Amino acid sequence: MATDGSALAFDAKRIPAPFQPFFLIAGLDAIVGAAVWLPPAFGIQAIGPTGISPGDWHRDVLLFGMVPAILTGFLLTALPRWTGRRAVSPLTTRLLVALWLCSRGTFLFLSHSAGLALSALLVLTLLLIAAGHVIASRDRRNLKIVFLLIIFCGSNVLTAASCQVEFALRLALASIIGLLMIIGGRVVPALTMAYVESAGGRIFIDRSAVLEYAAAVVAACALGSWVVAPQAQFTGLACALAACSQVMRVAQWKGWRMVASSSVLALHIGYGWITVGFGLLAIDIFAPARLGQAAAVHAWTIGAIGTMALAIMASMIRKHSRRPFATSVLATSASVAMTISCLSRLLVELLPGYGALLAGISGTLWVVAFGLFLVAFRRMLIPRA
Repeated sequence: MATDGSALAFDAKRIPAPFQPFFLIAGLDAIVGAAVWLPPAFGIQAIGPTGISPGDWHRDVLLFGMVPAILTGFLLTALPRWTGRRAVSPLTTRLLVALWLCSRGTFLFLSHSAGLALSALLVLTLLLIAAGHVIASRDRRNLKIVFLLIIFCGSNVLTAASCQVEFALRLALASIIGLLMIIGGRVVPALTMAYVESAGGRIFIDRSAVLEYAAAVVAACALGSWVVAPQAQFTGLACALAACSQVMRVAQWKGWRMVASSSVLALHIGYGWITVGFGLLAIDIFAPARLGQAAAVHAWTIGAIGTMALAIMASMIRKHSRRPFATSVLATSASVAMTISCLSRLLVELLPGYGALLAGISGTLWVVAFGLFLVAFRRMLIPRA
């Protein structure tokens, strides 16, 4: 049984929280990864590493650079509270940061595959730490997080080895979406209730256990089927059912009451993109002439991962600064920029004649969103001398 664990975690006044360096480098990596890809989108000669296509570049930076950094920072900070176990030492955090930096440096300047292999080593290390916390505390609730980390690590290894790359990338994306559904399913309703109560209101979120279980099973089937058979009719049906079940799940959280809180509303919007992604996948399978699979993939990568990354990082930073619902114009602007970035990228599929322009706008707004995030929370992320 998990305890509060706050006494076992860390004292923010004496020991920096593990999320601080990882959220900082994740934000910087998200900016650099998109910025290097942007020139070709506007018809300008590419900058940065040669031998890597712009598509491979921004795909690998997102899935195996930014995402592992955010996952590591988030889980190293959250697991002690979830399991009641002690947090990792500051030395361990620094070594993991060094490993991440080595993976990105190797990816940029030495070898694409070797950089991805080092990224896989980072995810494996995180997996072992998480498994140690969960097993030692007999915390069955978080076994599914360990399972998804195993899948994500495996996809990273396959990509590094250039083995079944398309399958590996679908596997990576499916595991990340699975983690977002688990983490979002905890964070979004909890913060919704906390915000309403902090504002003096009352809210009751009645989460049906049957619906939660059914939505999880259907989503797992849809993701698994998409990984193995992305164009099968069964996959389309499973994705349509997953979209419907996720709509019912999200409706329980009463996101319409979050209009006054941009920070919590961003979490609802980010999770909503997961539902949209399932729906777009179903449309692609049943009516491929109308919409390509890229629409669903970008609904997940830009909409769900991008928006929820910003919102969850901001939420954790605010919580540890003891200002959980503080408003920030810059943070709100970052979420708005990410939403428009996703919409712009989806329009590429509907308006192919303006594809290059819309893709460039989308990438620019991605950079702007993470830039605004770093500026908004720079004092919490950059250590003071």
